[in-house]
Amino acid sequence: MSEAKPTRGVALDDILSSIEMPQVGFSRLPDNPMQALMEAAPGYEPVESLEELQPLREAVADCIDALGEQDRYVIDAVNSERATLQELGDRLGVSRMHASRLRDQAFTRLRVLMTEHPVIRHRLGLDDE
Repeated sequence: MSEAKPTRGVALDDILSSIEMPQVGFSRLPDNPMQALMEAAPGYEPVESLEELQPLREAVADCIDALGEQDRYVIDAVNSERATLQELGDRLGVSRMHASRLRDQAFTRLRVLMTEHPVIRHRLGLDDE
Protein backbone atom coordinates (compact mmCIF):
# COMPACT_ATOMS: atom_id res chain seq x y z
CA MET A 1 0.00 0.00 0.00
CA SER A 2 1.27 3.49 -0.79
CA GLU A 3 1.87 5.89 2.04
CA ALA A 4 -1.30 7.68 3.17
CA LYS A 5 -1.31 11.42 2.59
CA PRO A 6 -2.14 13.82 5.41
CA THR A 7 -5.86 14.53 5.63
CA ARG A 8 -5.77 17.93 7.37
CA GLY A 9 -5.42 19.73 4.02
CA VAL A 10 -8.40 17.99 2.46
CA ALA A 11 -11.45 20.20 2.08
CA LEU A 12 -14.73 19.22 3.72
CA ASP A 13 -16.41 19.24 0.32
CA ASP A 14 -13.80 16.80 -1.04
CA ILE A 15 -14.33 14.43 1.88
CA LEU A 16 -18.09 14.43 1.67
CA SER A 17 -18.44 14.59 -2.11
CA SER A 18 -18.34 10.87 -2.79
CA ILE A 19 -22.04 10.65 -2.02
CA GLU A 20 -23.88 13.22 -4.09
CA MET A 21 -27.26 14.80 -3.45
CA PRO A 22 -29.96 13.97 -5.98
CA GLN A 23 -30.33 16.42 -8.84
CA VAL A 24 -33.06 19.05 -8.68
CA GLY A 25 -36.36 17.49 -9.64
CA PHE A 26 -35.81 14.23 -7.79
CA SER A 27 -38.32 13.54 -5.05
CA ARG A 28 -35.89 11.99 -2.56
CA LEU A 29 -34.75 14.32 0.21
CA PRO A 30 -32.32 13.53 3.02
CA ASP A 31 -33.98 11.73 5.94
CA ASN A 32 -31.98 13.62 8.57
CA PRO A 33 -29.32 16.33 8.96
CA MET A 34 -26.45 13.78 9.03
CA GLN A 35 -27.54 12.32 5.72
CA ALA A 36 -27.80 15.83 4.25
CA LEU A 37 -24.23 16.56 5.37
CA MET A 38 -22.91 13.27 4.01
CA GLU A 39 -24.70 13.69 0.67
CA ALA A 40 -23.85 17.33 0.03
CA ALA A 41 -23.02 17.90 -3.62
CA PRO A 42 -19.41 18.70 -4.55
CA GLY A 43 -18.75 22.41 -4.41
CA TYR A 44 -21.80 23.06 -2.25
CA GLU A 45 -21.08 25.86 0.21
CA PRO A 46 -23.73 26.77 2.75
CA VAL A 47 -24.39 30.44 3.42
CA GLU A 48 -22.35 30.31 6.63
CA SER A 49 -18.97 31.99 6.56
CA LEU A 50 -15.74 30.06 6.59
CA GLU A 51 -15.22 31.14 10.20
CA GLU A 52 -18.54 29.62 11.20
CA LEU A 53 -17.76 26.39 9.34
CA GLN A 54 -14.19 26.03 10.62
CA PRO A 55 -15.11 24.05 13.77
CA LEU A 56 -17.15 21.65 11.62
CA ARG A 57 -14.30 21.25 9.14
CA GLU A 58 -11.88 20.57 12.00
CA ALA A 59 -14.29 18.02 13.48
CA VAL A 60 -14.48 16.17 10.15
CA ALA A 61 -10.67 16.25 9.92
CA ASP A 62 -10.47 14.86 13.47
CA CYS A 63 -12.78 12.02 12.48
CA ILE A 64 -10.67 11.24 9.43
CA ASP A 65 -7.51 11.32 11.55
CA ALA A 66 -9.12 8.79 13.90
CA LEU A 67 -9.56 6.28 11.06
CA GLY A 68 -7.04 3.57 10.37
CA GLU A 69 -4.29 4.12 7.81
CA GLN A 70 -6.02 2.14 5.06
CA ASP A 71 -9.34 3.94 5.53
CA ARG A 72 -7.59 7.33 5.39
CA TYR A 73 -5.73 6.23 2.27
CA VAL A 74 -8.92 5.05 0.56
CA ILE A 75 -10.83 8.23 1.41
CA ASP A 76 -7.95 10.43 0.25
CA ALA A 77 -7.52 8.48 -3.00
CA VAL A 78 -11.22 8.53 -3.84
CA ASN A 79 -11.94 12.14 -2.86
CA SER A 80 -8.77 14.18 -3.21
CA GLU A 81 -7.12 12.29 -6.04
CA ARG A 82 -10.39 11.26 -7.71
CA ALA A 83 -9.02 7.75 -8.18
CA THR A 84 -11.39 5.32 -9.85
CA LEU A 85 -12.19 2.04 -8.15
CA GLN A 86 -9.99 0.28 -10.69
CA GLU A 87 -7.08 2.62 -9.90
CA LEU A 88 -7.66 2.18 -6.18
CA GLY A 89 -7.76 -1.59 -6.58
CA ASP A 90 -4.53 -1.54 -8.59
CA ARG A 91 -2.80 0.54 -5.91
CA LEU A 92 -3.97 -1.77 -3.12
CA GLY A 93 -3.43 -4.97 -5.09
CA VAL A 94 -7.11 -5.96 -4.97
CA SER A 95 -9.96 -6.27 -7.47
CA ARG A 96 -12.20 -3.35 -8.39
CA MET A 97 -15.05 -5.09 -6.54
CA HIS A 98 -12.97 -5.40 -3.37
CA ALA A 99 -11.85 -1.76 -3.73
CA SER A 100 -15.54 -0.83 -3.83
CA ARG A 101 -16.15 -2.72 -0.59
CA LEU A 102 -13.12 -1.07 1.04
CA ARG A 103 -14.40 2.36 0.00
CA ASP A 104 -17.87 1.64 1.38
CA GLN A 105 -16.43 0.33 4.65
CA ALA A 106 -14.17 3.37 5.04
CA PHE A 107 -17.07 5.78 4.59
CA THR A 108 -19.25 3.75 6.94
CA ARG A 109 -16.59 3.99 9.63
CA LEU A 110 -16.24 7.73 8.94
CA ARG A 111 -20.01 8.20 9.29
CA VAL A 112 -19.98 6.41 12.64
CA LEU A 113 -17.16 8.61 13.93
CA MET A 114 -18.88 11.73 12.65
CA THR A 115 -22.15 10.73 14.30
CA GLU A 116 -20.32 10.39 17.62
CA HIS A 117 -18.30 13.65 17.39
CA PRO A 118 -19.76 16.28 19.77
CA VAL A 119 -19.19 19.25 17.43
CA ILE A 120 -20.92 17.51 14.53
CA ARG A 121 -23.74 16.23 16.75
CA HIS A 122 -24.32 19.76 18.05
CA ARG A 123 -24.16 21.27 14.56
CA LEU A 124 -26.75 18.78 13.28
CA GLY A 125 -28.97 19.06 16.33
CA LEU A 126 -28.34 15.45 17.35
CA ASP A 127 -26.96 16.16 20.82
CA ASP A 128 -30.41 15.78 22.40
CA GLU A 129 -30.79 12.20 21.17
